[in-house]
Amino acid sequence: MTKKPTKSQVRAQAVAERQRASEAAAKQRRNRTILWGGLAVVVVIAIVVAVVASGGGNDSASATKFETAAVTVSGTPLPDYDSTKSPDPAVGDTIPTLEGKSVDDGSPVTVGPDGGDGEPQMIVFVAHWCPHCQAEVPRLVELAKDGVFDGVKVSMVATSTSEEAPNYPPSAWLKDENWTFPVLADSKTGTAARAYGLTAFPYFVMVYPEGTVAGRGTGELPEDQIKANIKALKAGDELPISSSSKSSSAN
Repeated sequence: MTKKPTKSQVRAQAVAERQRASEAAAKQRRNRTILWGGLAVVVVIAIVVAVVASGGGNDSASATKFETAAVTVSGTPLPDYDSTKSPDPAVGDTIPTLEGKSVDDGSPVTVGPDGGDGEPQMIVFVAHWCPHCQAEVPRLVELAKDGVFDGVKVSMVATSTSEEAPNYPPSAWLKDENWTFPVLADSKTGTAARAYGLTAFPYFVMVYPEGTVAGRGTGELPEDQIKANIKALKAGDELPISSSSKSSSAN
């Protein structure tokens, strides 16, 4: 015959059952916390991966209203640059005039045969996403600090600009690099680039004081080569400019 449990045994059993239920509930809460914590980590990792895959570092919030702008071209466009052609058929041609806006504040920027005010010119075309442009710009900034470009009108054209590409916007990038010369914003369709025969980045167009092409080149140019070209440009001599394989195609 089964002995009937006493009241104290019943109470003890109830307490034990409540304890087991409390422990089970606590364990369930811990498991949920771990689960949600793991999911949060996964979500954060997914966001980081998405940012990196989309060309992380883009900061549309810092972009100006003039990263791209309409460009008016007057004069005859230059033939497309081809590094295999020597001499360059554009040498001696008068550069076309580009009228547009600054990437920084939308102020007027003009690049053309009269833009040098009697001085020789160096016009540099860059794309913010181009790794070779990113390597060349700091080099040019240092040369400018050393006075290499004194007596030369330096202008830049920011072209092939895309919000979806890395290192956007160009205005912020160039500001971070301490670029101090005027920067013309090209149109979304590359109006300025086409007018000057651009085929790769970075792209250099050297211009004699009278507004004619002294030489053109593409790719990363080392300091000694830039100095040699600027020296010849100032003297009105034939330029030794040459192109580098370290370039990004515009096609």
